[in-house]
Amino acid sequence: MSLALLALVVMGRRWFSNSYAEAAGRFAIACQDLTSAGHNVTHQRLKLGMKGPEAEELAIDIAVIGSLDSGKAIISSSGVHGVEGYPGSAIQLSIMDKLAKSEPFDDHGVIFIHAVNPYGMAWWRRFNENNVDLNRNFLRLDELYSGVPDGYEAVKDFINPKTVPKKNEYSFNIRALLLILKYGYPNLKQAVAEGQYQYPAAIQYGGSKLEKGPSMLIDWLNANLVQVKQIFAIDHHTGLGPSGHDTLLLPLELRNKDFDKFVELQQLFPGHIELLSKTGVGYEIKGDIHQGLVNRFPGISWTYLTQEFGTFKSIKVIRANRDENRWTQWGDYVDEAGAKSHWSRLNLLRIFNPNDAVWQDKIVSRGNTVFESATQYLRDDQEDS
Repeated sequence: MSLALLALVVMGRRWFSNSYAEAAGRFAIACQDLTSAGHNVTHQRLKLGMKGPEAEELAIDIAVIGSLDSGKAIISSSGVHGVEGYPGSAIQLSIMDKLAKSEPFDDHGVIFIHAVNPYGMAWWRRFNENNVDLNRNFLRLDELYSGVPDGYEAVKDFINPKTVPKKNEYSFNIRALLLILKYGYPNLKQAVAEGQYQYPAAIQYGGSKLEKGPSMLIDWLNANLVQVKQIFAIDHHTGLGPSGHDTLLLPLELRNKDFDKFVELQQLFPGHIELLSKTGVGYEIKGDIHQGLVNRFPGISWTYLTQEFGTFKSIKVIRANRDENRWTQWGDYVDEAGAKSHWSRLNLLRIFNPNDAVWQDKIVSRGNTVFESATQYLRDDQEDS
């Protein structure tokens, strides 16, 4: 490896934290650094009333840089899926560092939402304290927390066995392949991942109501977006697509409702845009964070995307989700510390947050690139209007 490449890799790795407590602490320090550099900064903690592994307060941290009175804002959110918060946090910390070295601004605001699911980030889960997938919990106001996707019942027992996981479950790949041959991979993927509202102990459970964390976040946004008319929102995730490559996922309906914007985003992010559908890298989702927020703030003009970074092959990702949830639901442990010490939790963390310096550098680099392009897009859109 050349010295130049080694330097870039080290730069990427430095933004990754080893625990939720470390990440939250670094986020607070980044806010202080921005203030010291002359930026207008507010930092608030939405405390959930729970503790993490280091007896730390679990909270959704929100920082606002610049001015929301300007009428336009960038939103960067991380950690909706718990363990995926480590790469998302790294992106946010690196962006905040770069902003601290830049001139203060008041022509827009930047809202960093750090760890939407602090419980999952702290305890190495994708789901929250109630086993709810928060990216299936933000239902639109006219939707009900009920039902399962088409085809879900056919795969439910395979995806959610009521037994403790084994490291070497040799039959898993064979059984998965048989289901793929029977139902087709796109249909199977959609059935498993869309979101279900009937089985609380199963994966991809969207809950029975809006969870505490999302509810607190929406209350904060209600109080702080009063003057905002335009938003470009980026939600950071990992686990889908080729390793290290970021796919920018857009809602399927955008192509029909606003084709011009769809084309604009394709031109802004060439080679990275994809619609959320069961035939692509992603799948159609019910109750993701963007759906819930856009529905609740109809007076705002939204542009939003999910930045999804690939890690491992999908079969490995599904297996890690399955193993960890089996352990959490059916494992023999006394407390949260005992649950976290199991191999399935560490495996889940590394599937969605690989300990790979080259991968980490790609994530930080592309996270900054997309953020900067989104900021320029928002500014240009305002100048043209």
